[in-house]
Amino acid sequence: MVDPPRTIVHREWTVYDGQPWLHVTCNEITTPDGISRSHHAIRLNTVVTVIAVDDHARVLLMRRHRWIVDTIGLESPGGIVDDGEDPHACARRELLEETGFEIGPLELIADLEPMPGLVHTRHLVFLGRDPRQAAEPTDGEEASQLMWIPLSHTADLLAHGELLGTGTAVGMLTAAAILARPVAADSERSRDTTNTELVTTRKSSPALVRSSSPGTDSSVR
Repeated sequence: MVDPPRTIVHREWTVYDGQPWLHVTCNEITTPDGISRSHHAIRLNTVVTVIAVDDHARVLLMRRHRWIVDTIGLESPGGIVDDGEDPHACARRELLEETGFEIGPLELIADLEPMPGLVHTRHLVFLGRDPRQAAEPTDGEEASQLMWIPLSHTADLLAHGELLGTGTAVGMLTAAAILARPVAADSERSRDTTNTELVTTRKSSPALVRSSSPGTDSSVR
């Protein structure tokens, strides 16, 4: 396949250096149509997202307020990879810090740039199974409610603007597609009869939000 025409970058200089996380540059470029102009670029460290799925095909999400967009919504655990840090190790660290949960083996299910026309920030999305609560969340800045949400609700949550972040949306859609493959013939599991649940931590005990079908185990493990 023939490559498309490329934009040529003639010069780049720093406008703002907010390392280790944020770096803004201005670039002199010539686009494929021959027009020369200046264009800003925002560069961030790699970001990881963890889609932690239990044996009822529910994903562990944080319901939280994002002040920059002034929105309350659902988001999967994750964060920025430190310089020199292994992305897998970062994913486990962020999951434990933000939720108190540990996870089984991690599988990379998405590697993407969510906004490549302006922002360079590689997003790595990991799928993990067998989540288990090992401790209390320790990241006070990321204060949130923890909820188990059925993967089958993903499209509806997206349609109503309730999912925060590209990694969460892509991760849930991809995880749902992956998990549907081996259970397609299992009519019991392919029909979603699971519940939405508010996770309680050991330090607090809000009432659980439950709408379980008979026989469905909705306890937090």
